[in-house]
Amino acid sequence: MPTNVSVIKGTVVVEGALTEQDLKRLTRLCASRSTVEVWRAQHASLVFLLDLPGLADLSLVNLRVDDPGALPEIGTLRRLFLNQARFRTGWGFLASLTQIEELHLLNVRGELVLPDLQALDRLKMARVWGCKGLTDVSGLAAAPHLEDVRLVDTGMTPAGLASLLENPSVRRLSSTFPRVKDDEHFRELLARNGKTADSEAS
Repeated sequence: MPTNVSVIKGTVVVEGALTEQDLKRLTRLCASRSTVEVWRAQHASLVFLLDLPGLADLSLVNLRVDDPGALPEIGTLRRLFLNQARFRTGWGFLASLTQIEELHLLNVRGELVLPDLQALDRLKMARVWGCKGLTDVSGLAAAPHLEDVRLVDTGMTPAGLASLLENPSVRRLSSTFPRVKDDEHFRELLARNGKTADSEAS
């Protein structure tokens, strides 16, 4: 019988709508696996993920979700990767993800307004790629133990990164800009604030 749940190189991959048989297969496969990717679908909620007791690494790719409220309830979750994900209720749920250590946001269309992430006291790493609608990182900078931030192809300016530059816990900060002048200014700000750039940035 065809299934929308498979295992690819140790990762459980979910694609499309889920039947009852798919859900049973998902639970069975995740009994010994902690990494799950959910692709190309629309879900009213993500409550089915609550039946995966060891879920630590979750990717949601090209997904539309009405209510992401189940995500904060996944106590084992440590890494969340969101690529072209859309949430009808917005991005406020991120403020409740107190269990995660890594947050990756990619290719968000339109305005991206991050909530205050002060409660995310485990968050150490953040990556934001291809999100032109991100123009304010003060909510991200509120994460008390954030250490490593990389911003690529966002709407940020060097001056707009002040809250991250002034955050004493942030040790590595990199960002790309469309103008060489902005790159030079950013390097000056890094040096002035005692930060280093992510070695991967170009």
